Amino acid sequence: MSTKRGFAEADNCPNSCTPYATYQEAHEALQALKHTNPANIIEHSERALLTVSTQTLPSAIRQIGVRLATIACAHPEPNSTYIAASLIRALKAAEPSIRCEIYASLITLHEIKSQFHTHLPHQITSELGQCVRADVNHSQHHLRSAAVACLQIVGGNEGVRRFADDAHPKVRQTVLSVIQRQQMVGGDLGARMYGECVAATLDDAEQVRMIAVNLVWAIGSQYAEHLSLHNLRLLDDAFIKVCDMVNDSSMLVRQRACLILGRFRRVSPQYLEQTFSKQVMSNLRAVPRSLGYGRNRGLHSSKFHKRETVDELRLLDSGAAGAFVHGLEDEYQEVRDAAIESILELSSESPVFATRAVDFLVDMFNDSSDRVRVRAMRALTVMGTRSVIYLTDEQLSIAVSAIKDSSQAVRLRIYEFLSVSVVSSSGLQQLMRAISDNLEAYSSDLLPIYRALKLVGANHSNIITPQLTCTLLNISQHYLSREARIDDVVYAGNVILVINTKRATRHAVASVLPDYVFGHLPYLCDKYPGCLPDNLAEYVPVHLPYVRQMLVRPTPDAVVTQKTSDDDEQRTSALFDRMRCVLNKACGEPSTVQVADDLAQSARAFLLSATAECRQKAVARYAELVSVSVKIQVMFESQDSMQVGELFGLTSRLMNGSYEIEARTQGLDPLARISLVYLRVLAHTAWLCAHSLEHDPRVSAKMLKELQHRATSVSQTLNTLGQFSAAKDLSALSNDQTRESMQHFVREFRALEFQPKSQCQYARAEIQPSSRRPQEFDHRFPLRIPIDARLFWTSRNILVRVTLPTQATRVWRVPPHVVKPCGLMQSSLVWDVEVVLPLGSGEPAAVHVAVGMECASDVPWSDAFAMRAVPVPVSYDITDYYKMHESHVVVEISSLQTVSVSPIEIRPQASAHTRI
Repeated sequence: MSTKRGFAEADNCPNSCTPYATYQEAHEALQALKHTNPANIIEHSERALLTVSTQTLPSAIRQIGVRLATIACAHPEPNSTYIAASLIRALKAAEPSIRCEIYASLITLHEIKSQFHTHLPHQITSELGQCVRADVNHSQHHLRSAAVACLQIVGGNEGVRRFADDAHPKVRQTVLSVIQRQQMVGGDLGARMYGECVAATLDDAEQVRMIAVNLVWAIGSQYAEHLSLHNLRLLDDAFIKVCDMVNDSSMLVRQRACLILGRFRRVSPQYLEQTFSKQVMSNLRAVPRSLGYGRNRGLHSSKFHKRETVDELRLLDSGAAGAFVHGLEDEYQEVRDAAIESILELSSESPVFATRAVDFLVDMFNDSSDRVRVRAMRALTVMGTRSVIYLTDEQLSIAVSAIKDSSQAVRLRIYEFLSVSVVSSSGLQQLMRAISDNLEAYSSDLLPIYRALKLVGANHSNIITPQLTCTLLNISQHYLSREARIDDVVYAGNVILVINTKRATRHAVASVLPDYVFGHLPYLCDKYPGCLPDNLAEYVPVHLPYVRQMLVRPTPDAVVTQKTSDDDEQRTSALFDRMRCVLNKACGEPSTVQVADDLAQSARAFLLSATAECRQKAVARYAELVSVSVKIQVMFESQDSMQVGELFGLTSRLMNGSYEIEARTQGLDPLARISLVYLRVLAHTAWLCAHSLEHDPRVSAKMLKELQHRATSVSQTLNTLGQFSAAKDLSALSNDQTRESMQHFVREFRALEFQPKSQCQYARAEIQPSSRRPQEFDHRFPLRIPIDARLFWTSRNILVRVTLPTQATRVWRVPPHVVKPCGLMQSSLVWDVEVVLPLGSGEPAAVHVAVGMECASDVPWSDAFAMRAVPVPVSYDITDYYKMHESHVVVEISSLQTVSVSPIEIRPQASAHTRI
């Protein structure tokens, strides 16, 4: 349907379409559009527009109609343009609540499709501008806020900034949200916006201050070397302003400010160090509420929402002084958590800052929250891996008291922290006494303590002298020492400590050890693997040859592990070399079915190897796709026996596989990426040839035009990258799109070399196993399935796919705020999905859950067909068939996680007449 046809149909709606009469009917249609792609999407969109324009219907039903029309715009562009124009025409006659919903829908269309720049006629855009300019002066703040957000479509961001001083906080929040959205998509805000954002941090509304803090950091970081009004670097001035927000009256603003402090980079050292200065602050500020409702009641006057100086709510501006001190002493653990995370991030910027932070983070070991204590210990452990932490006696006393914590999670974290710390000689003895008590009190902490003692011994090699060794092991230098029990856990811990000193110190320590200690070493090596050094035999006295033999003799587990590791590495290397050899042959010479089978088998065997790297996995998957392309070529060589259905399956594998490699492999260079696009050109061409062989009259000219555009674009890129032979073939294909030309291109196709860089990473997800106990469900109510997954190297466009026992699938788009960072390029996904399970047979069943990611396709129209392994059914119109399927590619990045479910047995209740 063209654009002109779409506007013509606005006044000639089919008589069969009627508006939604009840709220339930409209709501059911909305849920159906959200989760599925029904065949009658055009009918739903028409009914939605009729519902919006029917004035006699209740507002609630018409609001759902607007949402239905917005969701329908996820389909082809002309239809969405027609829907947008119809919504704009319905603005003038709609009441305020409907107009708010229409404005929100138009903003969504503007962000997703950018229709208001090229597609809508000037008359429709003018009508939108008139409505918006009238509604920005409306007395209702909801409508005023929606109109201001829509003002960016017709007036640009300069027009939006005029309403930054509106009387209502909702409108001011909308203005800053529009500016923040522009910054997030790469827009240039300009340093002049900095003063306005700083002023917004003094707003009386909490939600306005939260967005303002983000903008202060963004502008300060973008224009770091500009000078502020106080002749400071703009980055330093922004850091000071955000530090001041740590003293805000709102917990959410304080948490946001503490989190943003960790995002600053290259802040001047004096301001970083000032954040730990315990300077007393005074002179508090309060928040008077704003008055007035309309634009004629002082909406541009700042006196309605700027806070004046009183002794109630907010501390006076004091620069960066004591920002983290107050953050760590906040009454809410969320703020303390955010402060600890920011201190950890900033500790890598300045060694002096990291040194000062140790004292404050160690004080957090006494926090009332287990989560805060664990976070502080983890932060110190990470800092200790960069440079060893030297603890004072006071700090050690705090750490020793934390060792006795009742929470095992806290104890395990304190062991890790102590393994990267250094204490004095007296402090080491104090530490060993506390660890000895834990060894006897908590048997489950045995191995974590021994692993920590191994690192403690290496860090204290200059302190562990022969005298201290004798003290720890109760060795007398004048009398014969009594042999210690080999199963004494405290004695084993002391031996692990002293024997793990550095090489120079270990000789001196070994000279005072009695013979029975050496006799115990083989047992300790076998009992606690990885806790003692490997080269112990050279320190054993000469008169104990049997001990030396036992220490140099490799254990069966070590032999098997090393042999298995070596075999796997050699096998993986050999498989990869063989696969590369066959791949190079397939890319350079005419290939056969035998070459395709060999390439596919070697690639599958290589992918099963546990030692495969990300780059090698990408090459192996590419080899499988080259094998598929060879099979397509072989089928075109023998057209008499060509099976169209099989060819559809091969083009589907080729198209989906190329998108999978491109989406999951992070850091692909341009040449590797264009190699995948080149395979998609082959799949596109082969699919069109298959339809030509079937004489399918419904293949539209648009698909051939998209092939021409795709071939021309890829040809230009290949010329730029020096792939002149492939570029020449594509140029011939774009100039001549006859059936013979396309078949010639398929038969002469040669895949490009695929050599991604070694720095690339593979996006993946790990779903935490659920409880082994089956979840009980009642088919009359939705079943809530918890999703707990860890994401690596990806955090955007995440999907959750659930396969029901009936093999039906449901897909949910994960909201962005659910995915939270939990480490370097790692994110956590904790979410719940609700599914309705059928009654079934009453027996236990299984639900399969997988995490995937969504990526946009190069040519949505053509790829929507080529990615499916079946031809277009004759009963479908080709346009309607495309609208039934999403134009985005879904790539699974996790293995299937099985959730066992069991139906609840519903017993019929006895009637009151049958009771005895």
